[in-house]
Amino acid sequence: MQAFGLGRSFLSSTLFVTKRPVASLHYQQRCGIQISTNLLCPASKESTLPERPKRPCNPFIKYAQSVRTSLMAKNPVATPREITKLAAVQWNQLDTAEKSKLAEAFKEEQAVWLQQNAKYLNQLTDQQKDDIRQDRLKKLEEKSRREQRKRIKELGKPKRPLNGFLLYVLEQRPKNLNREENSAYLKSMGERWAKMSEAEKEPYNRRAADGLAKYHNEVKQWEEKMSAENNMDVIRRKNVIITEKKETKKVTRQ
Repeated sequence: MQAFGLGRSFLSSTLFVTKRPVASLHYQQRCGIQISTNLLCPASKESTLPERPKRPCNPFIKYAQSVRTSLMAKNPVATPREITKLAAVQWNQLDTAEKSKLAEAFKEEQAVWLQQNAKYLNQLTDQQKDDIRQDRLKKLEEKSRREQRKRIKELGKPKRPLNGFLLYVLEQRPKNLNREENSAYLKSMGERWAKMSEAEKEPYNRRAADGLAKYHNEVKQWEEKMSAENNMDVIRRKNVIITEKKETKKVTRQ
């Protein structure tokens, strides 16, 4: 799902409205609203880097790509993950000669790529090389954040409730909207919300505030549980510091 506006600009239950309301990516996923990525981020500057040689796929990936179409035709309701699992089953049943053939082809492609990549790197300026390093670091940080979010979800952290505007959106939202209809709907609802009086918004914002108060209490209890189970990496930093101080006081008293 795509977000409408910059979602991290606020996290409170009371919607801050300038010209139109803003809904975070988290809220968009909760509401099932799909918006074009052009509304989320402005067009990025065109890369000044020359095109990099494409690394060849390993034997299994290449095989999976070759059978993907036929597997999708035989299993039309299967998800991409399920298709990959089916490809893995066929790969495990593939005879040794066919696997060896794919492995040899990969070695040849890898040798060519290594030469092309070395030539590519030699033509880069110091600034371009630094840009590549920064991009790699950024991707590693994004991967780390994704893994952290997944871990937090698996540990059962309470979900933040919707804000007043999105409670209003869900209450009014028709069923079975496609992507374009979703986009037009959210835009129109944003315009309507911006024109509503504070008295008209109040029931939605009150519900949101009640939900947020309950959420904060649930998160506090969850973090206490995480602390007891020594899962300190998923606790907000300020609460980790508070917990450490409490433990220090206990040790001092003893």
